[in-house]
Amino acid sequence: MDEIIKPKKQKLHRKIYKEYKSATTKEIWEGLRDNFTFGFIGATLVVFIATKTDMAVLLGYIVYYMFMGKIVNRPKYVTDLGKLIVFPIPSALGAFTGYKLSYFLIGLINLYL
Repeated sequence: MDEIIKPKKQKLHRKIYKEYKSATTKEIWEGLRDNFTFGFIGATLVVFIATKTDMAVLLGYIVYYMFMGKIVNRPKYVTDLGKLIVFPIPSALGAFTGYKLSYFLIGLINLYL
């Protein structure tokens, strides 16, 4: 069984490496940035709603939908690099960071608004 899986994994790694080499650094960093931000905003909204902080929810939705226009209108990821690395990893890291920082953001919003 391992003999069948190992060559497939090697092919996938090679394919992702080729896709990485053919992509520009700018494309990769923009994807990482956008997906991190998307995850961050989404996670903060969940905490804002759960804590019933109305002003934070309103501001969060405004920022989320402003950013959503950028996400929806970008080209879809058609490569394994995009599908398996550039989208899920930064999105998950952004979501975790948003979850951790959202209570701090609530404090700032309540302090200044």
